[in-house]
Amino acid sequence: MIVAVSHAGDDHAAPVLEALRRLGEEAVVLDTGELPGRGAISAEFGVRRPGAGIRGSHGFLRASDVTAVWWRRPQPLRPSPGLRSDDAGFAVRQAGEALSGLAASLRVRWVNDPWRESAASHKPHQLAVAERVGLAVPRTLVTNDPERARAFVGAAGRRRVVHKALHATPQDWRTTQFLGREERRRLRSIRFAPTILQHYVPGVDVRVTAVAGELFAAAIDARSTRSPEDFRPAFGEAKVEPCRLPVEVASRLRKLLRTLGLSYAAIDLRRRGDGEHVFLEANPSGQWLFVERRTGLPITDAVAALLAGRSAR
Repeated sequence: MIVAVSHAGDDHAAPVLEALRRLGEEAVVLDTGELPGRGAISAEFGVRRPGAGIRGSHGFLRASDVTAVWWRRPQPLRPSPGLRSDDAGFAVRQAGEALSGLAASLRVRWVNDPWRESAASHKPHQLAVAERVGLAVPRTLVTNDPERARAFVGAAGRRRVVHKALHATPQDWRTTQFLGREERRRLRSIRFAPTILQHYVPGVDVRVTAVAGELFAAAIDARSTRSPEDFRPAFGEAKVEPCRLPVEVASRLRKLLRTLGLSYAAIDLRRRGDGEHVFLEANPSGQWLFVERRTGLPITDAVAALLAGRSAR
């Protein structure tokens, strides 16, 4: 049994589960948002045949039947309605401990291991590891010190600077944006929360979807669109096509993934005019369907093969 930890609204889950079924694999979606309010978790010890499992809208999932877990889009735990706030908080904390303990005890194939993915999601950590494995990275400052921020922007000279968030939820998601005159005047407000300031790297975006060492690369040319600094708002206007990575870049990306402990990641690079590939960031649970639909790269089948423990080719 392969478990996709996600939710019904995740448009990536359905095609992967369908690909798994074509491979003859049994797969199910586990929505952690059902716990503890609408679901139940149990684990038994000190008996001849200990057992554990989770009951939810998927039915009863026996831990011993699980062979692989796709840690795709875990949802926040939700308590039973009607509980007082302090009781609800206690219930969620207890459910979180039970779920984490059960997950840690599983001997399964993880895509990705949730603890390694959590560490790998931190952007400063990614940049440090990227430099360590030999990838080029843009000059970057993470700070909430206005003086350091002004000095960084001043040192950029005529080079443009972008700013982006360290972390975002669906409620406060922000695109990468150029630091304009108004933002420069308001740099003192950076003291309220750290942000990422980065020298802008002009060029073509290269989205690399890494699946168990196989790298699916697509060039996304958004230079002539309304959003050259971040292709996402203007993806429909951009030119998108499969591309090849230089051998040394591919080797360093695989080393990056091994160091971060990831078997899957969506990596953003920027290819400069001189051909150098600059590392921007990696998303351990990033989207790929938008690239697959424009390029035909068989990423969904590769993810399914990884979960099933088979070669993608």
